Amino acid sequence: MFKHLHIVACSPRSGTTLLHEAMVTCFRADKHYDHEIRFHLVSADDHQIVVTKRPKDTMYMPAVIDDPELYVIYVMRDPRDVIVSRHGKNKGMYYSNIRLWREMHGYAKSLYGHDRFLAVRYEDFVTDPDATQDKIAAKFPWLEKLHNFSEYHEHAQVSEKSRLAMHDVRPIAPTSIGVWKNHLGRIKGQMLIHGSLTPDLIECGYETSADWERVLDTVEPDFSRSRYPEKVRFWSRAAQRIDATRKVRTYRRLRASGTAKGR
Repeated sequence: MFKHLHIVACSPRSGTTLLHEAMVTCFRADKHYDHEIRFHLVSADDHQIVVTKRPKDTMYMPAVIDDPELYVIYVMRDPRDVIVSRHGKNKGMYYSNIRLWREMHGYAKSLYGHDRFLAVRYEDFVTDPDATQDKIAAKFPWLEKLHNFSEYHEHAQVSEKSRLAMHDVRPIAPTSIGVWKNHLGRIKGQMLIHGSLTPDLIECGYETSADWERVLDTVEPDFSRSRYPEKVRFWSRAAQRIDATRKVRTYRRLRASGTAKGR
């Protein structure tokens, strides 16, 4: 069997691309994919180390975490910064929303404390990348360090898809923390649709009270569309559950039979 380290997140636009590129650049990985891949389609040869990422695969991890060769890194990010982020391919549309962030974080919470699960805060990663690298190395000691995360940009060779998602390759830095303050209308509009973020922010350690909401008092709400729907209809939700069951079964079958090796 091969060791599979899969990076998931609280939402798209949470820093998984940057972390993935830092991981495959600064740790030894026998195999990785150009950008991202669904967890059940990953293949490798025996004894290889594979590093992959797909933010929304968080929803499947509770069902497959019992695989002894699967290791999961979960990237958590301030939901306010997540929901005001735009993708490099479509800068005119907000990408994620509160609904999606809450759903993905809910799946992740059930894995906290698991031996093969590590939660990483995006804010810690971009503020002190080497400390985050040390945390990852301590959790997964079979990883072989090649470079410091702080030197990632000096060694990285990224795909065009990753380059677009990250808006180019540059040193890891905290420049995107707090960008939500430039999109207050978006924050207010999302909270009018989905309810206050304050309980989520307090639970995750981003705020200690609702005082921060005062900056929204005189702001006009922005109800611009998100890349992902604000509400998932019943039949769409049912289809998602069926699809999730199929993916988990495929993963388990391939892992049990060994046919995923070198595929």
